[in-house]
Amino acid sequence: MKTIVIGTNHAGTTAVRTLKRLNPDMEITTYDRNDNISFLGCGIALWVKGEVKDPNGLFYASPEILTNEGINVKMEHEWVSIDSDKKTVKVKDLKTGETFDDNYDKLIIATGTWPLTPPIPGIDLEGVQICKNYHHAQAIKAANNDKNIKKVAVVGAGYIGVELVDAFKEAGKEVCLIDVADRIMPLYYDQEFSSLVENEMTKNGVKLALGQGVTKFEGVDGKVTKVITDKEEIDVDYVVFSVGVKPQTQQLEGVIDLDERGAIKVNEFMQTTNPDIYAVGDCAQVYNVSLKKDTQIALATTAVRTGIMAAYNIVKNNELTSPGFTGANGIEVFGWKMAAVGVSKAAADRFGIEVEEKTFKDSDRPEFMSTYKDVWIKIIWEKDSRRIIGAQVASENNHTEVMYMFALAVQKGLTIDELPLVDIFFLPHFNKPYNFITLASLEVLGLNYFKK
Repeated sequence: MKTIVIGTNHAGTTAVRTLKRLNPDMEITTYDRNDNISFLGCGIALWVKGEVKDPNGLFYASPEILTNEGINVKMEHEWVSIDSDKKTVKVKDLKTGETFDDNYDKLIIATGTWPLTPPIPGIDLEGVQICKNYHHAQAIKAANNDKNIKKVAVVGAGYIGVELVDAFKEAGKEVCLIDVADRIMPLYYDQEFSSLVENEMTKNGVKLALGQGVTKFEGVDGKVTKVITDKEEIDVDYVVFSVGVKPQTQQLEGVIDLDERGAIKVNEFMQTTNPDIYAVGDCAQVYNVSLKKDTQIALATTAVRTGIMAAYNIVKNNELTSPGFTGANGIEVFGWKMAAVGVSKAAADRFGIEVEEKTFKDSDRPEFMSTYKDVWIKIIWEKDSRRIIGAQVASENNHTEVMYMFALAVQKGLTIDELPLVDIFFLPHFNKPYNFITLASLEVLGLNYFKK
């Protein structure tokens, strides 16, 4: 059997390595248009900030590693089209310009996403930079190190944007964060949590230009100097534009089924509407347990797991079904360590899901300890079924790992009424006898133990 994998980042790399481990005799070829593989994009801001000293550490595999494992790696090769009847992929060698067909028995599409670049006047000016891959990271790192760049605007208040604001501010830049939404990180957190970071950003001198849409970029001699929004003009020396991504699936129309956003429709085995073609990573749908529907969840952790599933099911003839995904995620910026899973209250409202919620604040360790910090937790559950469908946590101490438990709770359909009886250990070094999770859920039952 021969399997071709198109795209070699998180999902693609995992897929080819899993295929080879499960079937060492399989012929595997992977194509990628880039000149590197397995880049941890979530580490871009850490490198820009200086926390990561050697960017090579942001690559967890290389063409050489995969080649040594018996995988045929073709970098700087771009796929052009797929003939599903002949079971061939047309590929272009970007170095030579040669185009050729390669045949497959099974095909895995792992083309990922690409940043949205709407037709805003001036978006092609020098100094307006998108953020996705290693080459983008190099440009942003150079800008942060450039002492002549003093005023930076970040357009997009999602995770990437907020992390880069933190990195630019650490370097002493004058930073403005712009977003059409009225608060930061609205996809992951409710207002009580996003405001914690917003307040700290303001204290650190970050200008928050929220509730504003960018209408134009202006420049001098081809280089950006102003961001024009629907409310004001902002002087800049540099701009990072990061307002979202879209699946790289345009060439697949008519080959396999896509949803309205261009994400590839798959079944519980990561198999597309063509049984010989699988799709993994950010370009594909997964089953969202919280929403009880197939959606795109563009996270590296999701991508890796879908890569495992597709590879296993190709080798084992569809034996491994998806447990569903929860979109577990986390961030550390401006001293706050936060994580979320499932849906927020705001997202539930948008999707028309009737939910209830509990927000709770407590010390994370007994007050008799020499140090302790406040911790905030929020739990969201479906009103009728009582099943937990979302949670958020925030503290200056690290309690993000509780989201592992909540991810499992969402996957397994745990109810808010069962949560107080989850067996959570106690040790004063780490928590209280009545952990903040337990106390929050007890209050839902009307048991207000040790309420301050």
